[in-house]
Amino acid sequence: MLSIFGLPWMCGATVQSMNHVRAMTTSKFNNETMSMEIDRVTETRTTGFITHAMLIATIYLLPTLKHLPIPVVSGVFLFLGRKLMTGNTFLRRVLQSVAEKDRLPQDHPIHLLGRHKMNLFTGIQLLCLGGLWTFKQNSAISIFFPSVIGMLMLIRKFILPKIYSEEELIALGDQTPQ
Repeated sequence: MLSIFGLPWMCGATVQSMNHVRAMTTSKFNNETMSMEIDRVTETRTTGFITHAMLIATIYLLPTLKHLPIPVVSGVFLFLGRKLMTGNTFLRRVLQSVAEKDRLPQDHPIHLLGRHKMNLFTGIQLLCLGGLWTFKQNSAISIFFPSVIGMLMLIRKFILPKIYSEEELIALGDQTPQ
């Protein structure tokens, strides 16, 4: 139905989809704003089709895949999980929350906000993550998980601006979407 109306297919692989869109964008430097801006995004449905065709093709590989040792499969997932964590500002802030202020780069949010306000933001994010995890673990209510993600958007829209200015949110890497 989505294909008939030209809408994207529902896909649980959000991170891979975003990385695919990022790979299909062309950026250019804008001299007026002195920043990189997206010039265009090449739209293609071929890669989505090929990806899903390859997923279906793995059905024929199941007899072979069952001979793979579980530690090998676990190692692949561990590698992929670790690879996705690089560049994550939340994890970086958690690790740097106890670092000496002098050892951090000059553009680090701690120089603008101070340690208490930066750690408060990280704590709020940690509480939201813990809440999501707890909600997901309860099988009786986990069907409403997407609604809880919607609640996170409400927290971001209405609660965080009362605590932080837009300049502080930009320093934290969480600017308000336009």
